[in-house]
Amino acid sequence: MSNNYYEVQIAFNKKNYDELYNKLYLEGIENILEEDGMLKIYFDADDTESINSLKEELLNSNIIREKEFSSEKLENKNWNEDWEKTIEPVYIRDKIIIYPSWKKNELKDPEGKILIEIDPKMSFGTGHNETTQLVLELMSDNVEGTEEKLLDFGTGTGILSIAGIKLGVGRAVAIDIDQDSIENAGEYFKRNSVHEKIVLAKSSISDLNEDSFDIICANIIRSVIIDNIEHISGKIKMNGKLFLSGILLSEDQEILEYLTQYEFEVADISSNAEWIGIYAVKR
Repeated sequence: MSNNYYEVQIAFNKKNYDELYNKLYLEGIENILEEDGMLKIYFDADDTESINSLKEELLNSNIIREKEFSSEKLENKNWNEDWEKTIEPVYIRDKIIIYPSWKKNELKDPEGKILIEIDPKMSFGTGHNETTQLVLELMSDNVEGTEEKLLDFGTGTGILSIAGIKLGVGRAVAIDIDQDSIENAGEYFKRNSVHEKIVLAKSSISDLNEDSFDIICANIIRSVIIDNIEHISGKIKMNGKLFLSGILLSEDQEILEYLTQYEFEVADISSNAEWIGIYAVKR
Protein backbone atom coordinates (compact mmCIF):
# COMPACT_ATOMS: atom_id res chain seq x y z
CA MET A 1 0.00 0.00 0.00
CA SER A 2 1.30 3.47 -0.83
CA ASN A 3 1.47 6.35 1.61
CA ASN A 4 -1.30 8.08 -0.32
CA TYR A 5 -4.92 7.40 0.50
CA TYR A 6 -8.41 8.81 0.00
CA GLU A 7 -10.59 10.09 2.80
CA VAL A 8 -14.28 9.91 1.91
CA GLN A 9 -16.69 12.03 3.96
CA ILE A 10 -20.44 11.42 3.95
CA ALA A 11 -22.82 13.77 5.75
CA PHE A 12 -25.57 12.15 7.81
CA ASN A 13 -28.66 13.24 9.71
CA LYS A 14 -31.30 11.62 11.93
CA LYS A 15 -33.42 10.70 8.93
CA ASN A 16 -30.79 8.82 6.91
CA TYR A 17 -28.45 7.65 9.70
CA ASP A 18 -29.68 4.06 10.05
CA GLU A 19 -30.25 3.55 6.34
CA LEU A 20 -26.79 4.92 5.53
CA TYR A 21 -25.07 2.63 8.03
CA ASN A 22 -27.06 -0.34 6.79
CA LYS A 23 -26.12 0.37 3.18
CA LEU A 24 -22.43 0.73 4.04
CA TYR A 25 -22.57 -2.55 5.94
CA LEU A 26 -24.24 -4.34 3.04
CA GLU A 27 -21.53 -2.93 0.76
CA GLY A 28 -18.93 -4.58 3.01
CA ILE A 29 -17.74 -1.36 4.67
CA GLU A 30 -17.64 -1.85 8.44
CA ASN A 31 -14.81 0.33 9.72
CA ILE A 32 -16.04 3.89 9.87
CA LEU A 33 -15.06 7.02 11.79
CA GLU A 34 -17.90 9.27 12.90
CA GLU A 35 -16.98 12.89 13.54
CA ASP A 36 -18.90 16.17 13.56
CA GLY A 37 -21.88 14.93 11.58
CA MET A 38 -19.72 13.13 9.02
CA LEU A 39 -18.91 9.49 8.39
CA LYS A 40 -15.30 9.07 7.32
CA ILE A 41 -14.08 6.08 5.34
CA TYR A 42 -10.57 5.47 4.04
CA PHE A 43 -9.50 3.90 0.75
CA ASP A 44 -6.14 3.12 -0.77
CA ALA A 45 -5.00 5.62 -3.38
CA ASP A 46 -5.54 3.24 -6.31
CA ASP A 47 -9.08 2.25 -5.28
CA THR A 48 -11.03 5.07 -6.92
CA GLU A 49 -13.37 2.50 -8.49
CA SER A 50 -14.74 1.54 -5.07
CA ILE A 51 -15.24 5.20 -4.16
CA ASN A 52 -17.17 5.94 -7.36
CA SER A 53 -19.24 2.79 -6.98
CA LEU A 54 -20.15 3.66 -3.39
CA LYS A 55 -21.15 7.20 -4.31
CA GLU A 56 -23.33 5.99 -7.19
CA GLU A 57 -25.05 3.41 -4.96
CA LEU A 58 -25.84 5.95 -2.23
CA LEU A 59 -27.16 8.49 -4.73
CA ASN A 60 -29.25 5.96 -6.65
CA SER A 61 -30.76 4.73 -3.37
CA ASN A 62 -31.69 8.35 -2.48
CA ILE A 63 -29.88 8.05 0.84
CA ILE A 64 -27.74 11.14 0.26
CA ARG A 65 -27.53 14.10 -2.09
CA GLU A 66 -24.58 14.88 -4.33
CA LYS A 67 -23.21 17.60 -2.04
CA GLU A 68 -23.21 15.27 0.97
CA PHE A 69 -20.45 13.06 -0.47
CA SER A 70 -16.88 14.19 -0.88
CA SER A 71 -13.46 12.59 -1.25
CA GLU A 72 -9.96 13.99 -0.85
CA LYS A 73 -6.60 12.49 -1.67
CA LEU A 74 -4.17 12.86 1.22
CA GLU A 75 -0.54 11.96 1.70
CA ASN A 76 1.94 10.67 4.24
CA LYS A 77 -0.42 9.31 6.87
CA ASN A 78 -1.20 5.88 8.23
CA TRP A 79 -4.85 5.88 7.18
CA ASN A 80 -5.69 3.02 9.55
CA GLU A 81 -4.12 4.57 12.64
CA ASP A 82 -6.97 6.88 13.64
CA TRP A 83 -9.51 4.11 13.31
CA GLU A 84 -7.39 1.65 15.29
CA LYS A 85 -7.29 4.09 18.22
CA THR A 86 -11.07 3.70 18.58
CA ILE A 87 -11.00 -0.11 18.82
CA GLU A 88 -11.83 -1.52 22.23
CA PRO A 89 -12.34 -5.16 23.26
CA VAL A 90 -15.83 -6.59 22.75
CA TYR A 91 -17.35 -8.54 25.65
CA ILE A 92 -19.96 -11.16 24.76
CA ARG A 93 -22.08 -12.22 27.72
CA ASP A 94 -19.64 -13.14 30.46
CA LYS A 95 -17.98 -15.71 28.24
CA ILE A 96 -16.18 -14.32 25.15
CA ILE A 97 -13.78 -11.41 24.69
CA ILE A 98 -12.74 -10.27 21.20
CA TYR A 99 -9.73 -7.98 21.22
CA PRO A 100 -6.97 -6.53 19.01
CA SER A 101 -3.43 -7.65 19.83
CA TRP A 102 -2.40 -4.24 21.20
CA LYS A 103 -5.17 -4.41 23.85
CA LYS A 104 -4.21 -7.87 25.12
CA ASN A 105 -2.79 -6.56 28.38
CA GLU A 106 -5.76 -4.26 29.05
CA LEU A 107 -8.56 -6.85 29.12
CA LYS A 108 -11.00 -6.72 32.02
CA ASP A 109 -11.27 -9.97 33.99
CA PRO A 110 -10.05 -12.33 31.22
CA GLU A 111 -9.61 -15.30 33.57
CA GLY A 112 -11.71 -18.25 32.40
CA LYS A 113 -13.04 -16.39 29.35
CA ILE A 114 -12.85 -17.44 25.71
CA LEU A 115 -10.33 -15.06 24.13
CA ILE A 116 -10.39 -14.30 20.41
CA GLU A 117 -7.62 -12.10 18.98
CA ILE A 118 -8.45 -10.30 15.75
CA ASP A 119 -6.59 -7.20 14.58
CA PRO A 120 -8.84 -4.85 12.61
CA LYS A 121 -8.38 -4.40 8.89
CA MET A 122 -10.33 -1.87 6.91
CA SER A 123 -12.13 -4.48 4.79
CA PHE A 124 -12.95 -7.09 7.41
CA GLY A 125 -15.14 -7.50 10.47
CA THR A 126 -13.70 -7.37 13.97
CA GLY A 127 -16.63 -8.40 16.13
CA HIS A 128 -17.73 -4.81 16.66
CA ASN A 129 -20.68 -4.88 14.28
CA GLU A 130 -24.09 -5.71 15.74
CA THR A 131 -24.76 -8.75 13.56
CA THR A 132 -21.59 -10.56 14.64
CA GLN A 133 -22.38 -9.80 18.27
CA LEU A 134 -25.91 -11.17 17.89
CA VAL A 135 -24.68 -14.50 16.52
CA LEU A 136 -21.97 -14.77 19.18
CA GLU A 137 -24.48 -14.07 21.95
CA LEU A 138 -26.86 -16.74 20.65
CA MET A 139 -24.01 -19.22 20.26
CA SER A 140 -22.78 -18.46 23.79
CA ASP A 141 -26.25 -19.21 25.15
CA ASN A 142 -26.99 -22.33 23.12
CA VAL A 143 -23.82 -24.18 22.06
CA GLU A 144 -23.38 -26.96 24.61
CA GLY A 145 -19.86 -28.02 23.67
CA THR A 146 -20.89 -31.59 22.81
CA GLU A 147 -21.59 -30.82 19.15
CA GLU A 148 -19.28 -32.55 16.68
CA LYS A 149 -19.35 -30.41 13.55
CA LEU A 150 -20.05 -26.77 12.62
CA LEU A 151 -20.47 -25.08 9.23
CA ASP A 152 -19.55 -21.39 9.08
CA PHE A 153 -21.32 -20.20 5.92
CA GLY A 154 -19.71 -16.94 4.73
CA THR A 155 -16.89 -17.06 7.24
CA GLY A 156 -15.38 -13.57 6.70
CA THR A 157 -12.68 -13.27 9.38
CA GLY A 158 -13.56 -16.74 10.68
CA ILE A 159 -14.68 -15.35 14.02
CA LEU A 160 -17.73 -17.63 14.30
CA SER A 161 -15.65 -20.73 13.55
CA ILE A 162 -13.11 -19.69 16.16
CA ALA A 163 -15.86 -19.11 18.72
CA GLY A 164 -17.48 -22.46 17.91
CA ILE A 165 -14.26 -24.40 18.44
CA LYS A 166 -13.47 -22.52 21.65
CA LEU A 167 -17.03 -23.23 22.86
CA GLY A 168 -16.25 -26.92 22.50
CA VAL A 169 -17.42 -27.97 19.03
CA GLY A 170 -15.25 -30.83 17.72
CA ARG A 171 -14.44 -29.44 14.27
CA ALA A 172 -15.59 -26.78 11.80
CA VAL A 173 -15.85 -26.20 8.08
CA ALA A 174 -15.49 -22.53 7.12
CA ILE A 175 -16.46 -21.42 3.61
CA ASP A 176 -16.50 -18.15 1.72
CA ILE A 177 -16.44 -17.13 -1.94
CA ASP A 178 -14.16 -14.13 -1.34
CA GLN A 179 -10.43 -14.83 -1.61
CA ASP A 180 -9.44 -12.03 0.78
CA SER A 181 -11.77 -13.48 3.42
CA ILE A 182 -10.24 -16.93 2.97
CA GLU A 183 -6.72 -15.56 3.44
CA ASN A 184 -7.68 -13.53 6.50
CA ALA A 185 -9.67 -16.33 8.11
CA GLY A 186 -6.69 -18.66 7.68
CA GLU A 187 -4.46 -16.13 9.42
CA TYR A 188 -6.85 -15.76 12.35
CA PHE A 189 -7.36 -19.51 12.73
CA LYS A 190 -3.61 -19.92 13.23
CA ARG A 191 -3.34 -16.91 15.51
CA ASN A 192 -6.07 -18.33 17.75
CA SER A 193 -4.61 -21.88 17.66
CA VAL A 194 -7.72 -23.51 16.17
CA HIS A 195 -6.49 -24.14 12.62
CA GLU A 196 -6.02 -27.87 13.14
CA LYS A 197 -9.75 -28.24 13.83
CA ILE A 198 -11.03 -26.16 10.93
CA VAL A 199 -11.26 -26.97 7.22
CA LEU A 200 -11.15 -23.70 5.26
CA ALA A 201 -12.43 -23.66 1.68
CA LYS A 202 -13.25 -21.13 -1.01
CA SER A 203 -16.66 -22.53 -1.84
CA SER A 204 -20.36 -21.79 -2.03
CA ILE A 205 -22.66 -23.86 0.14
CA SER A 206 -24.20 -25.42 -2.96
CA ASP A 207 -20.80 -26.83 -4.00
CA LEU A 208 -19.96 -28.18 -0.55
CA ASN A 209 -20.04 -31.99 -0.47
CA GLU A 210 -20.08 -32.40 3.31
CA ASP A 211 -23.35 -32.44 5.26
CA SER A 212 -24.85 -33.65 8.59
CA PHE A 213 -23.72 -30.56 10.50
CA ASP A 214 -24.72 -30.19 14.15
CA ILE A 215 -24.47 -26.40 13.82
CA ILE A 216 -24.69 -23.98 10.90
CA CYS A 217 -24.00 -20.29 11.48
CA ALA A 218 -24.38 -17.58 8.85
CA ASN A 219 -23.85 -13.87 9.36
CA ILE A 220 -24.78 -12.75 5.85
CA ILE A 221 -27.48 -10.68 4.20
CA ARG A 222 -31.11 -11.79 3.99
CA SER A 223 -31.11 -12.44 0.24
CA VAL A 224 -28.19 -14.89 0.49
CA ILE A 225 -29.89 -16.73 3.35
CA ILE A 226 -33.13 -17.04 1.40
CA ASP A 227 -31.39 -18.06 -1.83
CA ASN A 228 -29.58 -20.84 0.04
CA ILE A 229 -32.15 -21.92 2.64
CA GLU A 230 -32.72 -25.23 0.85
CA HIS A 231 -28.99 -26.01 1.00
CA ILE A 232 -28.85 -24.95 4.65
CA SER A 233 -31.78 -27.21 5.47
CA GLY A 234 -30.25 -30.11 3.56
CA LYS A 235 -26.87 -29.92 5.28
CA ILE A 236 -27.99 -29.68 8.89
CA LYS A 237 -28.81 -32.66 11.09
CA MET A 238 -32.22 -33.27 12.58
CA ASN A 239 -32.28 -31.20 15.80
CA GLY A 240 -29.28 -29.27 14.48
CA LYS A 241 -28.79 -25.66 15.54
CA LEU A 242 -28.98 -22.73 13.11
CA PHE A 243 -27.63 -19.28 14.03
CA LEU A 244 -28.41 -16.41 11.66
CA SER A 245 -27.89 -12.67 11.45
CA GLY A 246 -27.37 -9.98 8.82
CA ILE A 247 -31.17 -9.59 8.83
CA LEU A 248 -32.86 -6.23 9.28
CA LEU A 249 -35.74 -5.87 11.74
CA SER A 250 -38.02 -5.10 8.83
CA GLU A 251 -37.12 -8.41 7.19
CA ASP A 252 -38.01 -10.68 10.10
CA GLN A 253 -41.35 -12.01 8.84
CA GLU A 254 -39.96 -13.06 5.48
CA ILE A 255 -37.10 -14.98 7.09
CA LEU A 256 -39.40 -16.60 9.66
CA GLU A 257 -41.74 -17.79 6.90
CA TYR A 258 -38.85 -19.44 5.04
CA LEU A 259 -37.58 -21.09 8.21
CA THR A 260 -41.03 -22.51 8.93
CA GLN A 261 -41.34 -23.73 5.34
CA TYR A 262 -38.07 -25.66 5.70
CA GLU A 263 -39.06 -27.13 9.08
CA PHE A 264 -37.01 -25.00 11.41
CA GLU A 265 -38.44 -24.16 14.81
CA VAL A 266 -37.38 -20.69 15.97
CA ALA A 267 -36.12 -20.94 19.55
CA ASP A 268 -34.86 -17.39 20.12
CA ILE A 269 -34.81 -14.01 18.41
CA SER A 270 -32.72 -11.09 19.64
CA SER A 271 -32.09 -7.62 18.28
CA ASN A 272 -29.43 -4.93 18.29
CA ALA A 273 -29.94 -1.57 16.57
CA GLU A 274 -31.63 -2.34 13.23
CA TRP A 275 -30.60 -5.99 13.14
CA ILE A 276 -31.93 -9.29 14.44
CA GLY A 277 -30.29 -12.59 15.28
CA ILE A 278 -32.14 -15.89 15.08
CA TYR A 279 -31.53 -19.24 16.75
CA ALA A 280 -33.58 -22.04 15.21
CA VAL A 281 -33.62 -25.84 15.47
CA LYS A 282 -34.18 -28.26 12.60
CA ARG A 283 -37.26 -30.47 13.21
